[in-house]
Amino acid sequence: MKKAFQIFLAVASAIILSAPAFAQNDTANQRINLRKISASIIPPKHFVYDSITEKISHPGSLATIQINEVRNRNYKKITAAITEKYMASQGFELLERKNTKMQDNSDAIIFRCRFKSHDDKGNEMDFIRLMLFFGTENTIWVTADFPECMENLIESAITNSITTIIKN
Repeated sequence: MKKAFQIFLAVASAIILSAPAFAQNDTANQRINLRKISASIIPPKHFVYDSITEKISHPGSLATIQINEVRNRNYKKITAAITEKYMASQGFELLERKNTKMQDNSDAIIFRCRFKSHDDKGNEMDFIRLMLFFGTENTIWVTADFPECMENLIESAITNSITTIIKN
């Protein structure tokens, strides 16, 4: 019996240690209310919420999530103007544009772009920007940035998180 318990502990430890470092929180207790836009989000695990700026960030990976509202504009009108040429004029390479669904099943569009920026030591590096747009009368505009070298570790968790946004 003691040997079986030790095997169980070893297997449980291996599973826990191999779990992804970045995952989405999955309980309503983890939902953060955003005052300036009357919405809420379940952030990725290990991300920190700054209640003053309402920015969500991961202190070690340079990843950030910012959420804004564009009043009196439907997201379809805004996203119709986002073209490869427009993004290039802003210093971004448009990698992908796709229709997606929010967790409440409402429609949204997500853009995936690449841009150059600097790390905290001033070294130039490539970043990925996800821009998510949804809403009818008012558009919710989410911008998530992270280093391209982290995309395999963090992009899925961020994408899952930003699709949890709901209006209060």
